[in-house]
Amino acid sequence: MIGTETRTAAGILTLTALRGIGPATAERLAERFSLLEAILGAEPAKLRSVVSAAVAECLQEPAAIVKASEKAQRVLDEADRRGVRVLSIFDTDYPVALRSLADRPPILFVKGQLPPRRSVACIGTREPSEFGEIVSDRIVETLVGANWAIVSGLAIGVDTLSHQSALHHGGRTVAVMAGGLEGIYPKQNSKLAEEILEKDGALISEQPFGVPPSPRNLVQRDRLQSGLSIATFVMQTDIKGGSMHTVRFTIQQDRVLFAPVPQGRHATEPKSQGILAMTQLPASRFAEAVRAEGDYRRILAERYGNRPVAVPLASKEDYASMLGLLESRLAGGETQTVAPPSSPTQMSML
Repeated sequence: MIGTETRTAAGILTLTALRGIGPATAERLAERFSLLEAILGAEPAKLRSVVSAAVAECLQEPAAIVKASEKAQRVLDEADRRGVRVLSIFDTDYPVALRSLADRPPILFVKGQLPPRRSVACIGTREPSEFGEIVSDRIVETLVGANWAIVSGLAIGVDTLSHQSALHHGGRTVAVMAGGLEGIYPKQNSKLAEEILEKDGALISEQPFGVPPSPRNLVQRDRLQSGLSIATFVMQTDIKGGSMHTVRFTIQQDRVLFAPVPQGRHATEPKSQGILAMTQLPASRFAEAVRAEGDYRRILAERYGNRPVAVPLASKEDYASMLGLLESRLAGGETQTVAPPSSPTQMSML
């Protein structure tokens, strides 16, 4: 087992099973040492250039390495039984879109077909109003018609609507999970998860089997939804909704952010206030509204200035420019630009 290559899934899983080693440290060790036995035989000073003295001492205990290797093998065996692929960051088929993330997961658990680069995230509130339901279906239909895969989180509400709409319109969809892939959360979406797999989609998680979808893991999941995607579409959300985590990650990852603009009575709904903030407030006021801090606040100020953070979609007339911007970003073109919205009728539902 100590002859295992560190850059394989088995190697990364072994390293993360050792006391004091997290995902980022495991990746650094794999970059420095090609085999587990090379770590065991490394000079202490060389190890301490990567990890702390306490962790370095643990890394030179053969019994600890063997025990961690056995744990890693149990994970791989269970993955094989469940038809789940375990990808290392060093594997050639690890999603390219995630490689650019500073906090990328070194291990991914994948069931089904890996998402294509032509992917966009569609997210929003767990309690959508009529507006949220209608725009989710219409925007997803347009995206699927242009051959974009839909990434979402399998949660109730907009996530479920986005997955269902993608399948209904003949598209592919990917569910990024907050817990291990042995259990579907929420359980009521178990049938939907099966349909996603049946229609060439995928279930993806960075969490090992047995890990629950805790609040922290749900937030961590959000960065992967935006990270896998060229852009994020926020269909409907309150200013304090959980979707704002994905909005933050989208902006920090320099992805494009789109949002449909509610009009008439729909603009007064609580679940529309986050959308209005993204599409109408200058970035400085948006930062205050979401209580942005640190790096997030700096990015908002430097990148957006007095512009809104989201590209507004006010009517179907905006779909052509929306698709054009997506194609440009896919090709590595311009950074986000916010075009003025069209002038829709008061009750436009896109």
